[in-house]
Amino acid sequence: MTQLRPCALFLCLLAFLPPPAAAQEVDYQVYTESPRLLLNQRRLRLLKRERERESMRWQQFDALLRGKARMSEPGFTQALYSVVSAQPGACRQAAEWAVKSPVSDPSDLRQVAIVYDWCQAPAGEALANLMARKLAASLKDRSGRPAAVRSRLFAALAIADTDSQAAQDYLKFAIETWWRQRLAPRLRAGENPFTSRADLYALIEILHAVRDNLRLDLREGLGQWFDELAPLQILSYYPQPWPAAENEYRIPAYTGAADPDLREAALSRAAELALVAFDANAQPLQFLQGWLLQDRFLMRGEFGIAYEFLWANPYQPGLSYSYMPDVFHARGEILARSSWDDDAAWFGFWDGQAQAFQQGRRMAIRTESRPGPVALGPVKVFFASAGLRFETGWQPPPEEGAKAVEEVAFLIGLAPGSLYDVEVDDEEMFEARSDSGGILELRFPPGRKAGVRVRKAEP
Repeated sequence: MTQLRPCALFLCLLAFLPPPAAAQEVDYQVYTESPRLLLNQRRLRLLKRERERESMRWQQFDALLRGKARMSEPGFTQALYSVVSAQPGACRQAAEWAVKSPVSDPSDLRQVAIVYDWCQAPAGEALANLMARKLAASLKDRSGRPAAVRSRLFAALAIADTDSQAAQDYLKFAIETWWRQRLAPRLRAGENPFTSRADLYALIEILHAVRDNLRLDLREGLGQWFDELAPLQILSYYPQPWPAAENEYRIPAYTGAADPDLREAALSRAAELALVAFDANAQPLQFLQGWLLQDRFLMRGEFGIAYEFLWANPYQPGLSYSYMPDVFHARGEILARSSWDDDAAWFGFWDGQAQAFQQGRRMAIRTESRPGPVALGPVKVFFASAGLRFETGWQPPPEEGAKAVEEVAFLIGLAPGSLYDVEVDDEEMFEARSDSGGILELRFPPGRKAGVRVRKAEP
């Protein structure tokens, strides 16, 4: 009998092995039990413990619901209250709201999906069937911003038992077409499609729902973008908080002369809480947890309290954000502050526009009007329209025993992705490339005064 050679034997055995996991198609059949949306068993146990311990978040949430406060999202808040407190009457109220609510608004569709998923049994068969029909009808739409896709993905997961094929079709579209083909390439290119805090929060909810029910981590292959998300969030806020009746808010940078949108501020904090709940292991997220643990920013109002209660984990240790760099430069953007104090100076450059915040005032900077440099401690921002010559050594000498910090110069207004010749006194000329936003970052040793000249390299 002819014996197989070792190589041939290996190939024969390989033919009978299952294909590697990466080559297998994702099964979009949903096998998990309700609740499927946001309340996995670990989180549900934590919330019930918070109720038993009478935590300050639970006390505030309970006080608003017991006091019949007019909630912005009645379906979501009543359903959450019912699941945690084991009071079916609140679920019934949520279901009665859900069957009357139009689902053309992504926020309302999200709430109906949550109510159906969390409250189906207490609601009763008649109300559950009405909600299920609404959710099924929404899955025909393939358009919309991230918040709309999130809400329909929630609808698909909620009705996966009663309308399996429609649910699988939408889940496949959301993950393979919307996420992998449309969004992921943009993230790999350094773009940020989630400039709205509502859309950013929707993205984090999508990450949770997909991992909890399909065992997929949508961050795969996008590590850099998600690693940058936490420092981007922290440094995108103006240093001075905004005092409101219910709590203080950190205000994300925005344009225009109007007062800040506190709903955006609340959703921004909700996104950060949900991001830490998704993965608290990476160092940037530990800094973010340290940023979130200050009680004066705990959301106590009728909109924010449900998100605060749902996502916050005060028992999760964090790192002090004061140890993280106070400058962010990536994706063609700069965000920097002079210190971590509330009275710090702040500078931001994004989408081709520049803005400063000093002494409690926001100031738009017209980059074409030859503005002077903006100084933020060891960081200094120069504008190309004012010339490409400057001098290092703007930092005063450090106090005795203090560590000297290198100086960082940002040149704004250059040609994106282009090479520039950099000449520093008494040093050899070198080349540096501007980023996609036309920003050139240069670093210099502390304590040395020298002239610097920058010009575009010859092709």
